[in-house]
Amino acid sequence: MSIRLRWIAATTLYAVSLGTAAGAQTDAGQPVIAARMAYNDAIAKRDPVGMRAVLSPTFHMVLGRSSQTHGADQAMSRMQASFATDSLFRCVRTPDQVDMNAAWGLAQESGHWRCRYAGVPAGAPEGTATGTYNAKWQRDTGGAWRLQAEIFTTLDCVGPSTACARPEAVPASSGSLPEATGSSAAAVRAARRWYNAAMLRADADGIMALYTPDFHAIFGRGTHIEGVDAARADWEADFRTTGPAACNRQTDSVTVNEAWGLAHERGHWTCRNAVNGGVSTPSGVYFAKWERDVTARWRVQAEVYTTLQCLGSPAGCQPPEPVAAFVPGPRGP
Repeated sequence: MSIRLRWIAATTLYAVSLGTAAGAQTDAGQPVIAARMAYNDAIAKRDPVGMRAVLSPTFHMVLGRSSQTHGADQAMSRMQASFATDSLFRCVRTPDQVDMNAAWGLAQESGHWRCRYAGVPAGAPEGTATGTYNAKWQRDTGGAWRLQAEIFTTLDCVGPSTACARPEAVPASSGSLPEATGSSAAAVRAARRWYNAAMLRADADGIMALYTPDFHAIFGRGTHIEGVDAARADWEADFRTTGPAACNRQTDSVTVNEAWGLAHERGHWTCRNAVNGGVSTPSGVYFAKWERDVTARWRVQAEVYTTLQCLGSPAGCQPPEPVAAFVPGPRGP
């Protein structure tokens, strides 16, 4: 299926700006905020069933230092390992804004986070990390909101914990990219424009040059692409069948951890698709994590898209696949 078709999902848009999570009880995004608070509470209680109930089966996470987990089971294993090895470990995520597609049960959450960790070696002062995040949610068949994806970017980390170790260096791109000039935020914006231009000229090589080796994408209808080989095959198939991509992504904000070479981008997008003789125009919001490679070029590690509106042909505006309600097993998730 075309990458562009994966962005299609829905018809109704709500934007919920939050002064504080506690003050948003009457807003359209309150059920998502409540699910976030329940997840925070389950982490604080080290409750595996409570945590697992919030995660969709295909949940994907990019952590603050850029390591990734694939699937809810792997994410839970990592969380439980943190509990077992770190008596102080706790993370709190605080939502700042929720953008919703109520009709099809999709939402994107923007927020900030804070974690604490035991010092390393044992007995050293504890560490504290803070940063920004985005999350994609989907309402399941039982009406509960479940996490499809989270991307965290560490902006500050204090203490001797291993959580404060700089991420591994990203190797140079195998393709040709322009030199990064100006501030890091400006360079990320320029890289996004390069990405848009590569789509318009149906340049799979140009797009691949921007991806890190562990690139991961989640599209509007929940489909995942893992790795550059899968991404290349998908783009090339898309270009063969429909030609240059009539899509545009516009950066709204870029937040940078200069010392670690990390950047967190938030933006909005629109596409124009021809499906079965009809034309549809899906649009929505996205978030992406960028890493600066050893040549100082900014590369995309992960992107998550949420479709908030789709106009035109019904054939091109199909809802996402449903997520089954969570049912715990006799011994937990």
